[in-house]
Amino acid sequence: MTYSDSAVLNIDLAALTQNYQTMKTAAKGAQTAAVVKANAYGLGLAPVVKTLLAAGCTNFFVALAQEGVDLRALAPEATIYVLNGLPIGAAADFAAHELRPCLTSPEQIAEWQDYCQNQAKAALPACLFVDTGFHRLGLSQSQVVDLADAPDAFEGWELCLIASHLACADAPEHPMNAAQLEAFRFALSLLPKAPASLANSGGVRLGEAYHFDMVRTGTMIYGGSATGRVEDALAPVACLRAPLLQIRQLSVGDSIGYGATFTAAREMTIGLVSLGYGDGLSRYFSGKGGAPSPAHLMLNGHPTALVGRVSMDSLAIDMTDLPAPLRAEAKIGDMVEVFGPNNPIDRLAMQGQTISYELLTALGNRYKRNYHD
Repeated sequence: MTYSDSAVLNIDLAALTQNYQTMKTAAKGAQTAAVVKANAYGLGLAPVVKTLLAAGCTNFFVALAQEGVDLRALAPEATIYVLNGLPIGAAADFAAHELRPCLTSPEQIAEWQDYCQNQAKAALPACLFVDTGFHRLGLSQSQVVDLADAPDAFEGWELCLIASHLACADAPEHPMNAAQLEAFRFALSLLPKAPASLANSGGVRLGEAYHFDMVRTGTMIYGGSATGRVEDALAPVACLRAPLLQIRQLSVGDSIGYGATFTAAREMTIGLVSLGYGDGLSRYFSGKGGAPSPAHLMLNGHPTALVGRVSMDSLAIDMTDLPAPLRAEAKIGDMVEVFGPNNPIDRLAMQGQTISYELLTALGNRYKRNYHD
C-alpha cells in the first residue's frame, strides 16, 4: 500500500546502544545484563537483541522458557537466564537450549540436581533466586538457612549466580532498599561462593554497594525511567505516532464517543486519531467525570488533551486551543506523537496513572515498525 492509516512505531537502535553503554558505565565494572522479556519490552526481540549483542552484551534475562528458546535462536553464544524458574518436567528442554533456570524453590533445586546427576550426567549451570523482602518468587530466608545446612543440595550442578530483586529501587530513599541489601548479604554469607546480582535498572542508580558482580538493566535501556521521573530517563528509544483520521467541529452540547462521557461546553475543534486500546493504549487514558483526560498527545509540537473515551481503534483530541495558524493548517494524515522525544513516555504514563513499562509492553501488533540507527 502507498498509504498508511495505522500508527507508526519508530525505534532508534542507536539510542538503545547509547543507553546500554550508559548503564554499563554506571555499573562500574559489574557485568551488565539486558532484560529482554515480553518481546524486549514490546520493541521486538530480534532487532533489540542483535543491537545489544553488537554493543557487547553477553548476558540476557527473560521471564519464560519459550522466551529463552526464541532468544537462543538469535544469540547462540549468549548466556540466558529464565527468571520464572524451572517448570515441572522442563529440565531436559532447558538443557537442550542451554538455558539457565533461576531456581526459586527447594523442589526446583531438587529437580535440577536430579536431572544433572541422573540424565544429563553433567554439572549444568543454574541461578539460585532468593527472596530478600519482595515476597514474590524466590527462596525464603528460612529456606536459605535450611539449604546452607544441606551442602549435598549443591552436588552435581553448577551454582553460577545468586540473585534477588529489589522492590523499591524506584524510590532511592525508601528504607526497604537498605533492608534488602542487608538480607541479600546475609544470604550470600550462608550459601556457597558464587557471583551475585541484586540491582535492576533502579538498583544501578542506588550505588556500587548494590552492584555486586552483575546488574540487570531493563527499562532504562529502552528509554524509560526507573523512577518514573522524566528527568531520570535516558535517550528515548521508541516514538509512537498515529495519523489524524478526521477533523470536526463540535457545538455547545454535543457529546463525543462511547457513553457520551464528554460534552462540549463551547465550540470545539476535535481531531480523531487512529489509535486505541486495540493498539495498546488503555481505556484508562479516557477522560473521566465529563472532563478531558490528564493525558496529552502532541500535534506538531503542541499538546492536545484526550477527550471522551479511548475506543478500540480511535481516540479524540482537543485541537481548540492550538495556535490559530496551526489549527487552520492541520490536515488529515498529520501525525500525532503519542510518546517520543517531544512527549516523554514517562510523562504520558504518569498522566495515565501507569508506568512506562506497561505502555511499552502493551504495544500491539498493528503498528508499522521502523528500526533505524
